[in-house]
Amino acid sequence: MLKEILIVEDSPTQLEQLRFILEQNGYLVKTAREGVSALKLIHEKKPELVISDIVMPELDGYSLCRIIKEDSDLKDLPVMLLTNLSDPQDVIKGLQAGADNFLTKPYNEHFLLSRISYILLNKELRTGSSSSDMGIDIYFSGRKYFINSNRMQIIDLLLSTYENAIQKNAELAEANQQLVAMHREIAKKNQELEKLNQDKNKFLQIAAHDIRNPVTAILSFSMMLLDESKEKFSEDEAEFLKIIQESSEFLLKLLNELLDISVIESGQLHLRIDELDLVKLMKSNIAIHKVMAERKKITVNFKSDNKEIFAHFDQVKIEQVLNNLISNAIKFSLPDSEVNVLLTKNDRQIILMVIDNGQGIPKDEQEKLFHPFAKTSVQSTGGERSTGLGLSICKKIVEAHNGKIWFDSETNKGSTFYVALPI
Repeated sequence: MLKEILIVEDSPTQLEQLRFILEQNGYLVKTAREGVSALKLIHEKKPELVISDIVMPELDGYSLCRIIKEDSDLKDLPVMLLTNLSDPQDVIKGLQAGADNFLTKPYNEHFLLSRISYILLNKELRTGSSSSDMGIDIYFSGRKYFINSNRMQIIDLLLSTYENAIQKNAELAEANQQLVAMHREIAKKNQELEKLNQDKNKFLQIAAHDIRNPVTAILSFSMMLLDESKEKFSEDEAEFLKIIQESSEFLLKLLNELLDISVIESGQLHLRIDELDLVKLMKSNIAIHKVMAERKKITVNFKSDNKEIFAHFDQVKIEQVLNNLISNAIKFSLPDSEVNVLLTKNDRQIILMVIDNGQGIPKDEQEKLFHPFAKTSVQSTGGERSTGLGLSICKKIVEAHNGKIWFDSETNKGSTFYVALPI
């Protein structure tokens, strides 16, 4: 004869999941969504076992269990409570209510069926065990509790709590083993990715080196021809030569930056540190950029709080950072505007600022700005081209000097790029 189990669960999903498991294993199942309806079904026909959630509207699991155990016709009906057991007081409340068993959520199907089988097989022993003539008072966490469950119920409840702890510990151990295996697999994949990254960087270096020589030759010859274009070439031919020159310059810049990126990512960036005057270096660098700025009618201003600022850094690499930041400011500034370069220092660091009054960078595009090949929707004001590598290279160089680079920008108001270098 099939044994009937009543499930009391307010969650439709969990109720149906539990019903499916029990029916698949040969039990008759009745269900209720809360305690009041459950009591009505119990009085209509007494089941073999009640499995009840604790947290429910109107009548919770503890109250339902207490009512069952206080009824002389129902007190031998075993009750299993479903709980998260997040608080040790859950066990005390279960003892007070007279519960026979605990099962923690989420539960293992095999463990659930084993627990049900145990309860049903030992039902006669439980029924034959008399209630205590007198209850007992216990103190837990500074509070007094009165327990009136019979001895078998107490043993069953405590054993089920202990079994739950063992089961959860076994599940944690298994999860830990899976995590260890995953970590090993991730470490293996990371090694493979590192190897692929090294191969990629090596390929970039070889390709860039091999391509750079012919590009340099094209650029040199186009510049030579342009010098003679006024005398030997028509206006259209001179324009073609100019396009060849500009394209060659851009391609050479791209190749150089690809080489920089491949060197940096391969971990082979070696700084040649010297003590140099940063004020003098910046004045010299800005003088070169003023030529390009004047073509666009842009004024480049420089101001320093100190006549000299000596610090230790790689001159070539820091100049590369300056070139990128100042040329970008000119590139994206409108004619008849200003670019201001400021240099200051305190006891801990030197701070460089490049300020333009240009178009600014849209908020939703700012996060990707220092990523390789990142480009924004902002267009240069003189048709200048960009590789999308400059700022990512700047970030790597500044960080190699134990410094920091960041920016503030607002659309149609301009951008300020900051570089902080430790003294």
